[in-house]
Amino acid sequence: MEKDINIEDFQTMKKQLEVLKDKLDKETIINEQLMRKAMKEKVSKLHKDAIIICCVALFGIPYCTWVFSFMHLSALFMVVTDVFLAVAIIYSYITHKGLKANDLLDGNLIEVSHKIIKMRHLESLWLRFSIPFITIWFAWFMYEVMKQSGDEAKGMAIGGVVGGIIGGAIGFSKYRKSRKKTNEILLQIEELTSK
Repeated sequence: MEKDINIEDFQTMKKQLEVLKDKLDKETIINEQLMRKAMKEKVSKLHKDAIIICCVALFGIPYCTWVFSFMHLSALFMVVTDVFLAVAIIYSYITHKGLKANDLLDGNLIEVSHKIIKMRHLESLWLRFSIPFITIWFAWFMYEVMKQSGDEAKGMAIGGVVGGIIGGAIGFSKYRKSRKKTNEILLQIEELTSK
């Protein structure tokens, strides 16, 4: 009789363990889906930020041409500015092109992590190019403005300095936020793929 009770207890415990295992498996799947959704939202935000920057640059091409011609800056300066903005738009497109937010929901996370690493590398390369370029461009802008005489030139120079500081702060902030988001995504991918 005691053997029968132990066998029944054992069968009951076995069933309870199976139910618990099923619950844990379902919870793991739900946690993975939640993490994938959070990563997707971060990538979507990165893409939205890139689209906003591209729109600003796209608007900047005709706007800068108009303002710089009004300020009587050289045609070469205007052309170089417009080309730089166009290159920035194209480079931003290339940087974000391979990475799709929906890949994080049902795609291969290893491939997604390689795309994010590539995107981070391209962003770093752009920074290495754009900072020296903008420094030279800004010095050229100041030279163009200071060639003119009067209080108007002073006002344009001060406006250029203030605009440069604000633009630099916004650009640096966007870059840091992008790095933080991509780092978080890579850590989450590592966590999911190391199981």
